[in-house]
Amino acid sequence: MKRLILALGLVVIAALSTACGSSSAAAPSVSGPVNQNGPTVVAKDMKFQTGSVDVKAGENISLHFENQDSAPHNVAIYTDSSASSPLSVGQIVTSGSTDQVIPALAAGTYFFRCDVHHDMTGAIVAK
Repeated sequence: MKRLILALGLVVIAALSTACGSSSAAAPSVSGPVNQNGPTVVAKDMKFQTGSVDVKAGENISLHFENQDSAPHNVAIYTDSSASSPLSVGQIVTSGSTDQVIPALAAGTYFFRCDVHHDMTGAIVAK
C-alpha cells in the first residue's frame, strides 16, 4: 500500500512540475550565422550599467552578459515593455557571465529587462 501511495505521489509531482515548467510564449529560434562580436550588457549595483545598446538590424548576434552583482540577473529581450512577446531570454546568472544569441531583429527599438528584478530595464536599438 505504501508503494502505491508513493508511486501516485510521484506521478502527481511529475505532472505538476511539467505543467508549471511550461511557458506560453517561446522565444523565436535562430537560424543562420551568428555575429560573435555583439554588445556587452553589465549588471552592477542592482541596475544595468548599459541602458541602451545598438545592434545591426537583420543579423543574429551574440550578446555578452556580465553580472557583477551577487544577486541573480539575466537579460530578457522583448518586443516592447509589456514583456509579453519574448525575443531572447538569457540564462539567470549570479556573479558571472554568459552569452546568449539574439535572433535577427528588424530595424527598431526593443525592450530588455532582468526577469528577476523587473525594474532593471534597457533598450536594444537595431539599425
